[in-house]
Amino acid sequence: MNSGRDEDLRELFGQARAIYLVMACGQISYQDAKNRTKPLLQKINKATEVIAKKYHQKPKMITFNDLGRNF
Repeated sequence: MNSGRDEDLRELFGQARAIYLVMACGQISYQDAKNRTKPLLQKINKATEVIAKKYHQKPKMITFNDLGRNF
């Protein structure tokens, strides 16, 4: 049904997580990593809002620091 959108969100999340891990390894600065992930997280959170609204739930927004946690 929405598998295309789900795959897009997973790919966006994977890209954001990869940037975070590169930052954790010391390849790029914290601020640079945060700036690179900002547009990705905005797209993910916007989609999260739409899905949550559809099911009458409160959306769980993903922040930059959440990328370092295990889901």
